[in-house]
Amino acid sequence: MRRKEEYTAEAFERRCGPYAPMVYRHCLHMLRHPQEAEDAAQESMLRAFRAFDTLTGDGVATWLFRIAHNTCLDILKSARMRRQQPMPEGWEETADPAPTPDEQYARKAAKEALWQAVARLKPEQQLLLELYYGQQMNYSDMAAATGIAEGTLKSRLSRAREALKSLLQAEEK
Repeated sequence: MRRKEEYTAEAFERRCGPYAPMVYRHCLHMLRHPQEAEDAAQESMLRAFRAFDTLTGDGVATWLFRIAHNTCLDILKSARMRRQQPMPEGWEETADPAPTPDEQYARKAAKEALWQAVARLKPEQQLLLELYYGQQMNYSDMAAATGIAEGTLKSRLSRAREALKSLLQAEEK
């Protein structure tokens, strides 16, 4: 058991601070609005600080992810987030150097089609795809973050990929 003085702001910053960008990215993925995501990330870190003495082991990223996820779910349930908001442009990656305008248009159209298809998936499928591809979590971290058994998680992720593939193929026709 850690001593009381180990639950300081400095200790929290040292252990949890490096994961703040991950918390923000997950909030942005869930809320699809930069200002709401920033507020949710701050609220998540505040909740984490208040519960810092409950953190055991080295699973800081998983612990913070779970707090951020629950914070976002709370926000999504609130009345102020019932409206649909588009995904902000350019948040997930930067463009390759000097693409032609045609290439830029094709990439933008492909990303938009992908986001629209992902948005039509079940929320759990969206989450699993975000964790694996967006947050680049491994299966064991994903299992810890979601509470889903690793074998079950693998099969659900596979079904999410297949559902996404089907949606994208249907749009091409």
